[in-house]
Amino acid sequence: MIKALALGILLGILTGLTPGIHSNTSATLILSLSPTLSKYFSREELAIIVFTNAIVHTFLDVIPTVFLGVPDEDTAVGILPMHELALEGKGISACINSAFSSLGGFLLSLPLFYLILNVNLRGLDRIVPFVLIGVSIYLIGTEREFLEGRVRKVLQASTVFVLSGLLGYLCYGNYEMLLPLLTGLFASPILLTSIFTSSNLKRQEVSFHDPKLRDLISGVFAGTFVSTFPSVSSGVASLVSSNHLKDNQRIVSAVSSANTSNAILCFAVFISSGKVRSGAVSVFKELTPVFDPTKLVEIGLIVALISVLLTIAFAIVFGRFAERIRPSKLSFLVLSFNVALIYTLTGGYGLFIFSLSTLVGILTVFFRVRRVNCMGSLILPTILSYL
Repeated sequence: MIKALALGILLGILTGLTPGIHSNTSATLILSLSPTLSKYFSREELAIIVFTNAIVHTFLDVIPTVFLGVPDEDTAVGILPMHELALEGKGISACINSAFSSLGGFLLSLPLFYLILNVNLRGLDRIVPFVLIGVSIYLIGTEREFLEGRVRKVLQASTVFVLSGLLGYLCYGNYEMLLPLLTGLFASPILLTSIFTSSNLKRQEVSFHDPKLRDLISGVFAGTFVSTFPSVSSGVASLVSSNHLKDNQRIVSAVSSANTSNAILCFAVFISSGKVRSGAVSVFKELTPVFDPTKLVEIGLIVALISVLLTIAFAIVFGRFAERIRPSKLSFLVLSFNVALIYTLTGGYGLFIFSLSTLVGILTVFFRVRRVNCMGSLILPTILSYL
């Protein structure tokens, strides 16, 4: 089992630190290579690799979001607060905060893990679209009022929500398109703004920000919500957990707690009801349909503790590198890297989606509405698919 844990952690490091690669992708790769890997690992050990990878990924994926401005579905909502913290010299601090918040989310999820094992979750499919409609109304209706009237601001937020939702519908069912979609909506506006802004990135301080318990609980609540309802993405968990917060560090805490909580509770839902809520769980099911939940929790606890140390170490390395480069130059390099990565992984159609989503993302700057309204890209397609 030690070999399986080590390989799972290594994969978690690779997927967490590499933009555009999710733990679901590596899980699918493991399944496709299982005939070859079965010479070295049992089916149960392969399942452990998939589980370990999924947990480690939720800790380390904060680092490219903070320092490279490249979001995935889990961290898209938090990209702006995380980027602002990096500009303030608190990028490493944000990553450390995220690591302990993820650990806190994992620990607080354990009672819910065992509760879910004894709860009947059948019948939830019927109310999914209505729950998401409620989330959408809450998201748009809580748009903060600026100089213009509140009605106008809600209309502008609705426009962004619908446009991003239509883009999301074009990508629905094609997981590869999430990279150009989310990068254009959430990262490009930040990078373009930074390119044309002359400022120096402050020295990244190594400090500890104590996560607030209520933010961790908020994240766990969101993670539970997403893991129990079918077809509701982890990006929605980030939205639900952080939409009411204004302090950047608190947003980081809530989003990180939600992501790790969702990751572990998806496995509880599978063990309890056989329902699949993530790509990693889908592969886990193919590898071993029966698994001891207590053993899974024990493995998760070990991996979570190791992941905290790994996140802190890699955050310091990334932070020291980032502070030596002017933000405008770093943003240009990152934007160029994103374009090259998107073209390599998704081709011309991916660049097309990236261009359109960038325009919608810039629209949030023009309208002065929250970029979180771009989560319509994930919410609206799910509502339409059910209705």
